[in-house]
Amino acid sequence: MFADMIREDGLYSGKCPRGHDFQTRVQTLPHEMLFEIALNAIEDGYYREAVSSFAAGVERFYEFSVRVLAKAHGVNDAITHLGWDQISAQSERQLGAFIFLNIVNFRELPALLDNKKVTFRNREIHKGHLPAKHEAIDFGAACYKVIQDGIQKLKHSYREEIPEALHDHLSIAEKHIDWSRPVSTQTTTTALNIVAERDPLAFDDILQKRGLIGGAGG
Repeated sequence: MFADMIREDGLYSGKCPRGHDFQTRVQTLPHEMLFEIALNAIEDGYYREAVSSFAAGVERFYEFSVRVLAKAHGVNDAITHLGWDQISAQSERQLGAFIFLNIVNFRELPALLDNKKVTFRNREIHKGHLPAKHEAIDFGAACYKVIQDGIQKLKHSYREEIPEALHDHLSIAEKHIDWSRPVSTQTTTTALNIVAERDPLAFDDILQKRGLIGGAGG
């Protein structure tokens, strides 16, 4: 079983059932992992933590989207990293970069959280409000739409750049690999799996499959 908790670099170490050490690079992107954490938090009854993880997932998707769009325009990865470092601590600047890169590339505004959802997020995260389950789920649905709409646009227009961005993510893990031990790469099934070729599920269908709501959506 794995010996590590969830890691930013996506590299996990553990032992196989026979006791052999191994390492696995997980292709799951940060926004995908944060969304899974949020869904698990709902299952466990931690609704405020679900809201914060949904919100963080949206912000990490902004970053992924910006990196893909920068690649599409031939921007050197080092320059993109330097540019993102300038805004990585300021969520409003990240949002601005995401909005205007979408305008330039798609000639329209991207799907965004409306003002009501932004106010709700700020109240939960910054003022310590404790949301009910239905509020966390409603916020998660809004976040899912923002991310999933963005994913579909990227997949439609920039299929070549997405694998390159995924490779960049895996290369972060490579910096910490002990090459004297076996290494594998794993793709996990997530609600937002960008490599899936199927049409995206409705958010209610995801919740129902995980037993988080009943068949009627409640």
